[in-house]
Amino acid sequence: MEDKDLTLDFLNVTVAHLMADIDKMEDYNNAFWQEEILSGQLERAALTASLLRNLLDKFKEVG
Repeated sequence: MEDKDLTLDFLNVTVAHLMADIDKMEDYNNAFWQEEILSGQLERAALTASLLRNLLDKFKEVG
């Protein structure tokens, strides 16, 4: 059970950092690139974060 808890903690931290990085990336990149160019990248990053969050929720359900 301890290994599962550590895995869930790791996933929680990873998702939180990913979400923060998405926000920072948007702010940083908008200073240098046109938003149209970046929108696809941001959408893919947000989708990745969403999928990771869903995976984390499924892990919690199993436990």
